[in-house]
Amino acid sequence: MDLNRPVGYESRKSYARRCINGFWDKYLAGPTVVDVGFRGGLADALPIVDGAYGIEQHSPGYDGLHLPFEDGKVDCVHSSHVLEHLNDRPAYLREWHRVLRIGGTMIIFVPHAYLYERRLTVPPSKWSPEHLCSFTPASLLALVESSLLPNSYRVKHLADEDTGYDYGLSSDQHPIGELEISLVLERIQPPSWSVER
Repeated sequence: MDLNRPVGYESRKSYARRCINGFWDKYLAGPTVVDVGFRGGLADALPIVDGAYGIEQHSPGYDGLHLPFEDGKVDCVHSSHVLEHLNDRPAYLREWHRVLRIGGTMIIFVPHAYLYERRLTVPPSKWSPEHLCSFTPASLLALVESSLLPNSYRVKHLADEDTGYDYGLSSDQHPIGELEISLVLERIQPPSWSVER
């Protein structure tokens, strides 16, 4: 992988590190990768890996929610700093899950409420007016659990990412460094039984 690949804005902060530590090799496997919102505000940005399908608001066949892929045909859905911009977050998670094959992965990065906003209440966002919510690891997992059917996925990775974060800055200064939560889900074959509610 090219350590200097011109990916989206937030992805650029950690892309090389994830190449070196094997994160991409471990979780971004397979020939069919979909990168939702890949530009991250940068016109020159490329999808996360060569051959990935970059999806933006006006991509051909994309209506803003439904991905132009059949059920269970995608190896990986990657989304970096997109979920906080969406109104119906459960619908998007279900759609991203729908297209994954059994064993496929969903890689999600979102801003960490404690690192980016340095508070829990959003909106309004102090730094990005288009953010509709903020996340902690617990709230992100709660969203996943309320959106996807039990035993249709497994959490493979969940981490606070703060490499290069400057904890010395005051809360009225824009944060510097990585300031996100990373989550990787694997789609699994549901068992023949269901969880009782």
